[in-house]
Amino acid sequence: MQLSYSVPCSPSGKIYRYSPNPLAVPRLFLIGDAPSDRQVPVELQPQTRRSPGPGQTVCPYTGHMADDEEFLHLDDIEVIERQIMYDVASGVSDYVAKWAKDFNRRQPRNSSMTLNMSHKPIWRPPPIVEIRKDLLRDLTCEVCACPYAVYAIALYCPDCGAPNLAMHFRREIALIHEQLTLASEQDDLGKSELAYRIMGNAHEDVVTAFETSFKTVYRHLVRRDIPDEASKLCAKKTIGNSFQSIARTREKFALLKIDDPFDILTDDELTNMTLNIEKRHVIGHNLGIADEHYAALTQSDQLGETVRLIADSVRDFADNCLTVIAGLERYLIPSS
Repeated sequence: MQLSYSVPCSPSGKIYRYSPNPLAVPRLFLIGDAPSDRQVPVELQPQTRRSPGPGQTVCPYTGHMADDEEFLHLDDIEVIERQIMYDVASGVSDYVAKWAKDFNRRQPRNSSMTLNMSHKPIWRPPPIVEIRKDLLRDLTCEVCACPYAVYAIALYCPDCGAPNLAMHFRREIALIHEQLTLASEQDDLGKSELAYRIMGNAHEDVVTAFETSFKTVYRHLVRRDIPDEASKLCAKKTIGNSFQSIARTREKFALLKIDDPFDILTDDELTNMTLNIEKRHVIGHNLGIADEHYAALTQSDQLGETVRLIADSVRDFADNCLTVIAGLERYLIPSS
């Protein structure tokens, strides 16, 4: 008897994968079938860790690469084991029933003594069909066209291993642009206070995504490049809110021999980014009212006044953040 089983799929046709690397947080991700005719463009091949396709998988959270079998999800193994037990038991029961029937058929008809064999199968309910859910962040690698799904932030494509950080951040920016459009619609309806609140949330989301992306990349690079110091440098208490400040972010990345991750910006763009990062504190923690620090920083906003939020300015800020995040990708590609 030869049995072949497929693991359960999510509604979009993806299968669960579980990273064998305990440093992956979280460890669950999904991967789907890429187009059969896909080809990685020649100019993008230096970004990949492996030729895409079966054989190996890359942890999207840590970059750990191993054989496909190491990424099997424990729940899927259990599902297949239950199905095998059910099919084997059913097969054995059918075989015994047929054997008993054949035995009875071979008994002599006119003999003074005959034997009769009966088989009473034990009914077993079939295994419950497992339901797999799609994760909220559903993506397609821009390098190898592999569809996959992860939690909010991941660093690599699980198929080709190319850095996908900028692609994730672009998704965040797209959602923020939608928030700004919604804010403008509410403002046109005369709901200016609601519009300001939505725009403030969008602005804060830019800074949050920016900070989280930097923190994720920093921890990954520390664990990869200076693992002996990882437990100390990656501790929550050590990092604190360092990535809410451009100056402190530079200090952190200097430990990794990365001089300035913001050197990709012009002076005006950097000034605008600094101001917007400071504005996040006022909006998120002071109801949008300028405090002494913010008023002194801008030299234009008055103490106690509501800080101004302009949709185009928030969009420019978000786009500048994307520029910096995209620049970080070059550090995610291993040197060897």
